[in-house]
Amino acid sequence: MTISLYRKYRPIRFEDVVGQDHITRTLVNAIKQDRVSHAYLFAGPRGTGKTSTAKILAMALNCESGRGMATVHPDGTCSRCEAIRRGASLDVLEIDAASNRGIDEIRDIRDKVQFAPVQGRMKVYIVDEVHMLTPEAFNALLKMLEEPPPHVMFVLATTEPHRILPTILSRCQRFDFRRPALPEIVKVLAGVAAKESIEVSENTLSVVARASGGSFRDAIGTLDQLNSYCNGVISTQDALTILGVAEHDQLFELVDIVDEGDTRAALLFVERLSQSGTDFNQFLKDLLGHLRDLYVIKHTVEPPASIGTTQEHLDGLRSQANRSSTSGLVAFIDLVGEAQRAIRQGADPRLELELALIKLTRPDTDASVRGLSVRLDRLEDSLQPVDGGETRTQPRRRVEIRPADRTAAPVAPAPAAAPAADAAHEPPGDAADEPAAGPVPELLNAAQPMELSLDTLRRAWSIILNAVKRLRPGFAATLAEGRPDSLEGDLLVIKFPQGMDFQASQVSSQDNAGVLVDALLQITKRELRVQARVAGPSPREAAQEEEHARILSEAELIQVLKQEFGARPIDQPKAL
Repeated sequence: MTISLYRKYRPIRFEDVVGQDHITRTLVNAIKQDRVSHAYLFAGPRGTGKTSTAKILAMALNCESGRGMATVHPDGTCSRCEAIRRGASLDVLEIDAASNRGIDEIRDIRDKVQFAPVQGRMKVYIVDEVHMLTPEAFNALLKMLEEPPPHVMFVLATTEPHRILPTILSRCQRFDFRRPALPEIVKVLAGVAAKESIEVSENTLSVVARASGGSFRDAIGTLDQLNSYCNGVISTQDALTILGVAEHDQLFELVDIVDEGDTRAALLFVERLSQSGTDFNQFLKDLLGHLRDLYVIKHTVEPPASIGTTQEHLDGLRSQANRSSTSGLVAFIDLVGEAQRAIRQGADPRLELELALIKLTRPDTDASVRGLSVRLDRLEDSLQPVDGGETRTQPRRRVEIRPADRTAAPVAPAPAAAPAADAAHEPPGDAADEPAAGPVPELLNAAQPMELSLDTLRRAWSIILNAVKRLRPGFAATLAEGRPDSLEGDLLVIKFPQGMDFQASQVSSQDNAGVLVDALLQITKRELRVQARVAGPSPREAAQEEEHARILSEAELIQVLKQEFGARPIDQPKAL
């Protein structure tokens, strides 16, 4: 049977461990100075190298090349190292605490720990997922950690160190494995692909790395799966189709749609989810987690390590959190939570998601207290007193979620991508503006310039931003605020939200424009010109602001109160 790639390419030397230099350097120095501790705690996310590092440490203590001494360069090929790698060594015991969590299992270890090693120099106990042990088992383990025999070492691995007793933590040297950055995962994948003769582009490897959630094991396992599917030649289109990595992009896109108050785009978005066979229950769960991340990042200087799978994802969360209002995020979270509760009671998941999006993009349709609060805020803004005691209307300020720019249209299937020349003449708000549900075509490997469309560029926007980031990271963060708006021949227009004139001006500078053009040429094999513009108020908003600028008479004010709140005049009390 063929060995999985993540097992085949498991690191066997300290220098093979990627992204954990602060740990490997400490262990190497401890071995050189003969100051190896009797107990270590390896904590960190899954797939970051905890168990692999523990096995390397065990090989360093028992390798035959050390001639009875510990060595920082285990050969990985001697009989002892081979047995440790296969999990067949009598001196290195790997225990799964999730399935051996009781006190009886720990007592069995306590009874055997006194025996000397069979072949090697040290006996090493690797206890994986140690946080799953029961309190009684922890107490039994504590006794061994207090007074272990000189030939015994314990390596405890966990993804949840907060669940381990403080008395256990105080007797171990703790090492925290960090989540690797996207370039580090891409580098490891590129090395595996080269050794396995897999044809894959760097952009495709970036897609795989993003889908791995910051786990080397998941990334290599995914590469193995794609290699089986594609028979040795992996394209970006295949990766997007198989992995569904647009999940994060979909979450970002939906929050932007709600922030713009575009009811029609929100309903078309749900239609695309339905056509692609998305599980709405899982999507709502992922959406709630995404909103929670945005809320936490908006209110913390240094976000927790659990937020953001990669630095690129974290940068995207920061950018969107800065554009979103706190009240809008709270309203979004409340409505998604209400939708989940309704689904658990038997409601249709798609309908509940659509209702939540309609209430968010059109607060005037919400009959709840939340919708009434939004309408009251708007009315108060339009009736602010000015000098002289007069009352005049003011331009409506945005509260909670921005009002819709366009009226809701019936849900229709998302149309196929139109050619670039036709896309330029589509009227604003047409269904042709919506990106198709299909994956991004393979652009990087194209030998000749391809026929592009606005839909293709929108789907590949994250890949283009990644290419810009490699050339100029600061400009990439600014460019991430915009989105492709139109493609007229070889002119790509990038649209920025209202009020982002400075960001748009950065795109117009000669140096930044040259970087973006180079990135587009690298990805699309087409030399495009770029232009930035800032979104202005919709015709409906402009008309409303003009209407609000007019001073209301007393009769008109009474009429507004009747229409908005069902008010009725009452008789004034007579003076005494």
